[in-house]
Amino acid sequence: MASRRNFLGPRVAGAIGAALALAVVLQQPGLIDSARDRVFDQFQRLAPRVNEAAPVKVIEIDDAALERYGQWPWPRHLFATMVDRLNEAGAAAIVLDVIFAEPDRTSPANVSRNWPDAPPLESIAGELMAGDLSPLDHDRMFAGALARAPSVLHMTSGGATSGGGCPEPLAASRVQGMDAAGLAQVAPSFRSVIAALPALREAARGEGFARAGLSGDAVVRSAPLIALACDGKQLYPSLAVEALRVAAPRLDPSLAPAAYAKRASESACRTHVTGVAGKSVSGVHVCGLRLPTAADGRIWIHYSARDAVSKRRLSAADAMGMDADALAKEVRGRIVMVGATAEGLRDVVVTPLGDERPGVHVHAEIIEQALSGKTLFRAWDLMRPVEIGTALFFCLVLLLLLPRLSATLGFAVSLVVVGGMFGGAFYAFKAERLLIDPVTPSLVVAASFLSAFVVMFQQEQIARRFIRGAFGKFLSPLIIDRLERDPSLLNLEGEEREITAFFSDIRGFTTISENLAPQQVTVLLNQYFTPMTRIVTEHKGLVDKYMGDGLAAMWNAPVDIDDHPAQACRASLAMLDALAKLNAGWRADKALVVPEIRIGIGLHTAVARVGNFGSQDRLQYSMLGDMVNLASRLEEATKEFQAPIIISADTMARVPAFAVVGLGEVTVKGRHDATAIYALVGDEQVAASAAFRSFRSNFEAGVAAMGEGRREAALDSFRAARASGAYRLGDTLDMLESKAGGA
Repeated sequence: MASRRNFLGPRVAGAIGAALALAVVLQQPGLIDSARDRVFDQFQRLAPRVNEAAPVKVIEIDDAALERYGQWPWPRHLFATMVDRLNEAGAAAIVLDVIFAEPDRTSPANVSRNWPDAPPLESIAGELMAGDLSPLDHDRMFAGALARAPSVLHMTSGGATSGGGCPEPLAASRVQGMDAAGLAQVAPSFRSVIAALPALREAARGEGFARAGLSGDAVVRSAPLIALACDGKQLYPSLAVEALRVAAPRLDPSLAPAAYAKRASESACRTHVTGVAGKSVSGVHVCGLRLPTAADGRIWIHYSARDAVSKRRLSAADAMGMDADALAKEVRGRIVMVGATAEGLRDVVVTPLGDERPGVHVHAEIIEQALSGKTLFRAWDLMRPVEIGTALFFCLVLLLLLPRLSATLGFAVSLVVVGGMFGGAFYAFKAERLLIDPVTPSLVVAASFLSAFVVMFQQEQIARRFIRGAFGKFLSPLIIDRLERDPSLLNLEGEEREITAFFSDIRGFTTISENLAPQQVTVLLNQYFTPMTRIVTEHKGLVDKYMGDGLAAMWNAPVDIDDHPAQACRASLAMLDALAKLNAGWRADKALVVPEIRIGIGLHTAVARVGNFGSQDRLQYSMLGDMVNLASRLEEATKEFQAPIIISADTMARVPAFAVVGLGEVTVKGRHDATAIYALVGDEQVAASAAFRSFRSNFEAGVAAMGEGRREAALDSFRAARASGAYRLGDTLDMLESKAGGA
């Protein structure tokens, strides 16, 4: 139940967090929309559109042009001259991003109407009005130029009191496919339209509206390709769409896809809208080009780098002043857009790249990406389910994995998932020009993880407190840290694992304690157990329990210790060294008079059952099994053999480099078969010495002779062994020599 509860808690919390985040996302709050737009902006900055060709040239009415040709608005005969020059230079289309809604006040017939009433001017005005000035009318001259050229005029939206109406679109500009009534529920609509003068409209080849799709932060990320006016009565194409349609017959084929040039050569191009009437727009088609749109007919603009804007520019002053050949080199076979960029005249927009550009360049961006085929695509009705489905999928995967991971690892996995979503979205943008929202799935995944993380963190804190409380004083700090990082290493329900069991006991402690006051006994044991416990933990062992003057410990539980038999042996040898220092201190302590204290240690390596054992009211992590009993009996055997440390054959086999001598075989209590036992006397350095090798050879020869009944030979061998050094077995040699001599 505890394990299931640990898994269930984070999963339930994560599911609730995901559901709440999803509910917020589906409401589409402005904060989420803004975050998504900012991410798409960053994608554009990292991978702006590469403008390989230059199909558009922008003639800018800039400060230099105003300085040369006078203040704004210019007389329309000047525009007529510009259009004629561009047409003769071979421009594929001449798009005028300027409003010509009122008659030109600078025409000769209109000039005197703006003069003040004054006698000196009356005669001049009369003479002007007496003649036929219609051939000199600027609008008439401009209309003639428009009729001779592949021209496109600008219309714009008007307010309720702007005086605009809803004129019929030009015959060639009519949008086919979905009608106005079918688009009324989805496409943007104007109250009215301000168009050019009727005479200019009739002369032009095309006409389109210019309107940017402003977001809440005034950044132009999209623009509508179609728009309605007067409650859906009329449907108009955008200026960019009309430029593509009108330019088709004359556009340089190297600047456009083959399908575009083929369609233009076969028949007159028309604009078609596809989608589901009353529900969504899917795309706008013109001359074999498909421009994918959002559901309301907007196209996402993929902006080119800033240097592309400067390459596209040409001042009107230069265009009007350069010779015909130079102008033809600039504009032949290209779409030419004319717009005002002078200070005080231009309409400046902010782009996702973070810079400001004249509005006429936004239309140029749309035309260029349409001709290059590098249009951005985001279909809300298609991508939204995919994005939400992705979020739910990763939430499910995380919720299945997280309870099995630590909070830190779970956090890292979640970061990888969220980072992968953003990375995948950027790859889709760069490679396929798809606008896939990484914010929504990341928000849902993050909310799910954070909710699960809170529960996981609480569970880990509880586990850490338990581990510190249960093992803090009996385990190495390194092992404690490992358990805290991954509590799953601690199997409290019990498991079978190989361990090295340790038992130690103070010899003759009953007699010692009889000569001491109870308080002195407590002081003695505290002074003894403190360094011994520290030695166990420093050698990666776990103190199992204290038993009066005895100590039980284990190695390789609760976490894996690769060299646990060697660690147990080193700890045992270190205890003998520590005991020598304690004895020296007690001899010098006049307040605590104790005899020389000796200990016996038994070690055995085998498989045991380890885990939490005890009653329902009190549990203790401990070891159980026959091997534990054997380790305890080996400790008892140290009294018989007078050897400080006795290890089993299993432990001896795991520490072949240590200084070990055989003591023969012994039948311990509780076992029928004899058990080979060994005395541990030193580490690898001791074992490598020639003196120890001589000691071991003589000692084991004496033990063998004793077993065969050859007591004199045994006595000689023990004496020879003593001559090489006692190696902590002086008492053992005394006992063995006594037995051999007594016989």
